[in-house]
Amino acid sequence: MDIKLDSGRLCRLLRIKADLIPNYYLLAFPKEYGEPSAGEVAEMLTLGIEQAQELAFDLLGDAEAFSILYSGYSARREKGWHVHIVLLGNRWRKSWLYFVLSGKNLLQAFGLRKDDSPKLR
Repeated sequence: MDIKLDSGRLCRLLRIKADLIPNYYLLAFPKEYGEPSAGEVAEMLTLGIEQAQELAFDLLGDAEAFSILYSGYSARREKGWHVHIVLLGNRWRKSWLYFVLSGKNLLQAFGLRKDDSPKLR
C-alpha cells in the first residue's frame, strides 16, 4: 500500500513474510528518493505508529499490541530508510522478537550475514 507524504513523495507499507517473525511489516521510503528530509522522517515515524495501531486492532483486537523499530543509517543492515512494525499480542512474542533480532545481529557482527552499514569504531 502506497502512502503519500506531505512532501508529495510516497512511502510504502509492505507485509514481510518471515517464518521466524509473524505479523511483520515495513513502512519503507524508496531507495530511489535518496534519504528523506527531517520532516519526512518525523512524518513516517508518526505514520508507522498509526499504521501499527490500525493493523494491531484489525488483526489482534488490541490497538496497542505492537512494537516499532527504527535503525539509523549506521545501525541498519540494508540501505534505504524504513520503519519496522511488528504486531505482538503478548510478552512471549516480544521476547521471541528480541531473541530473533539478537541472533540476526550476532550473525552480522561475525560477518556471516550481509551487512551494508558503515564500519564505525
